[in-house]
Amino acid sequence: MAEKKVLIVDDEPDVVAYVTSFLEDEGYVTRSARDAATALAVLGGFRPDAILVDVLMPGSSGLDLLVTLRRDPRWRDLPLVVVTGMDQILEKDCQSYFAAYEDVSGPDAVLGKPIDRRALLAVLTHVCDRLPVS
Repeated sequence: MAEKKVLIVDDEPDVVAYVTSFLEDEGYVTRSARDAATALAVLGGFRPDAILVDVLMPGSSGLDLLVTLRRDPRWRDLPLVVVTGMDQILEKDCQSYFAAYEDVSGPDAVLGKPIDRRALLAVLTHVCDRLPVS
């Protein structure tokens, strides 16, 4: 089985270090970006099996990044998981945010912070296993 790759997009270094550490312990290959512009640059040389993205970041929000990725034929089918501290309201906010974009589907999953390891691994297993074999 090939190693699964995950791009972590979050401006909080502690969150990136925490998620990177436990995902790599589970056999994932990770890359990270602190903002949407850097994430797009990383995607030029790293084809992840899933992207974890925070909502509130400097510059473009994580939701804006999701719209950009969903509209790009190269990335539109990549599993996108929103990970945020605003989990109490985010699910409804995501639905209303993405309703404004008829051509864009929302995230594949929404997880709250602090990140529950088992929940994140379950989501990644689910979204990565549904990808077509390349």
